[in-house]
Amino acid sequence: MERPFNRAGAVAALLDRDDPPDAVFRYSDLVALGALHVALGRGLRVPEDIALIGYDDIEDGRYSNPPISTTSPDKAAIAATAVDRLLERIARDRPLPGVEVRAGHRLIVRHSTAGRAAPGTG
Repeated sequence: MERPFNRAGAVAALLDRDDPPDAVFRYSDLVALGALHVALGRGLRVPEDIALIGYDDIEDGRYSNPPISTTSPDKAAIAATAVDRLLERIARDRPLPGVEVRAGHRLIVRHSTAGRAAPGTG
C-alpha cells in the first residue's frame, strides 16, 4: 500500500539533504507553520538558519513564534471576480469560456524572514 504524502516528511527530507535550503516557500501559511514546527524541532533558528514564508495570510501566521512572512492575495478582488463570473454564468444560462484572472497581492514581511540577507550579499 502506498503511503500518503506527508508534508512534514517533505520538509524533513529537505532538511536532511547534504545541501539543505536556507529558505522554504510553502503554498499556504498553514503548511508553512508545519515547516516551522519541523525546523524548530530540529533546533534550527528561524530566520537565522532557515527563512520560512507562506501564502494566503491566515491569522494564525501572525501569532506563531516567530510570526510567518506571507504573500497576501487580494481576497476582496478574488471574491468580487468569482461573484461577477457566477452572475454572468447564471444570466447566460450556459458555461462561460475559461479566462485567466490575476489578483493583486502584497508581501507581508514578518520575523520568519526579516533580516535574512541573500547568500553572498552580506
